[in-house]
Amino acid sequence: MEPIRVALLGAGSRGTHVYAAYAKAHPQEMRIVAVAEPDDVKRQHIVEEHAVKTAYAVKDWHDLFVVKQDFDAVVIATQDTMHRDAILAAIEKQYHILCEKPIVTTLEDSKTIARASQNFSKVFVISHVLRYSPFFTRVKKLIAQGELGRLIGIELDECVGHIHMSHSFVRGHWNNSNTSAPMILAKSCHDMDILLYLAGADCTSLSSYGDLYHFRQENAPEGAPLRCTDNCPHYEACPYAAQKIYLGKNTAWPVDVITTDLSVEGRLKALQQGPWGRCVYHCDNNVVDHQTVNAQFANGVIATFTMSGFTMTTHRGLRLMGTQAELIGDME
Repeated sequence: MEPIRVALLGAGSRGTHVYAAYAKAHPQEMRIVAVAEPDDVKRQHIVEEHAVKTAYAVKDWHDLFVVKQDFDAVVIATQDTMHRDAILAAIEKQYHILCEKPIVTTLEDSKTIARASQNFSKVFVISHVLRYSPFFTRVKKLIAQGELGRLIGIELDECVGHIHMSHSFVRGHWNNSNTSAPMILAKSCHDMDILLYLAGADCTSLSSYGDLYHFRQENAPEGAPLRCTDNCPHYEACPYAAQKIYLGKNTAWPVDVITTDLSVEGRLKALQQGPWGRCVYHCDNNVVDHQTVNAQFANGVIATFTMSGFTMTTHRGLRLMGTQAELIGDME
């Protein structure tokens, strides 16, 4: 079987370190033959790593869709608000589609894609990858085998972790629902998918409570400057001091997101000029930092989900309650 020839739209963290890395590790399955990425350094990295021809390495993904190209599928790893147009273009050209979650950021965009895909004959997958993980595959199998008896209740906790919270949802790309998506969609759509998957029935009612409780200007310590690098007097005590997170020995995630120059000088410049050096109490964020969802399903299963940015570790915890047994699991 020939490997699937893929056009990678977006060579950021997910595009490069997940999809392109998979192609490099499994060349018999998948080849990156085209890339669209506005950042010259990131785009060139993909070109060199995957021997992409110059004509198929572009800044704007639209340039790959002028005519039908010699690739089989597109992997859409652009920012959330850019998904819709790329999906519609791929549908029109009849390419197989793998799109990062969330599929889009508005209900109307979802409806537009649903209408456009009525006559789409190719594979169209959204990266709700948790249900395919060994952990949740095993849990689902135990439910199906009746090991718990009748499933009654689900408790699912998404511990985002305080560093991930500050990096992605206070300082970073997904910090504002006006430019990305609400937290429940940008981060926790994985978990909504898992609740539906494990419950095994449609959701009939739900409630949700959440807010931006902590990362607000009024909670800034007295005298905290707009940037951590501006001689903040609270550096030693603050767990969110950017220098502690981005200027240490670690140059993998989340550090490799802030700049392509991973020298100390390059990272410091990124903190001084980019969004990741901002004080977490002086950002333009508006997404929730703690949220709880309660859901009831058509088969009687009741589920509770909690997302929190105030945890030490980053992991998901699960408790299933059935008429014959209880299951407790930690995905890590």
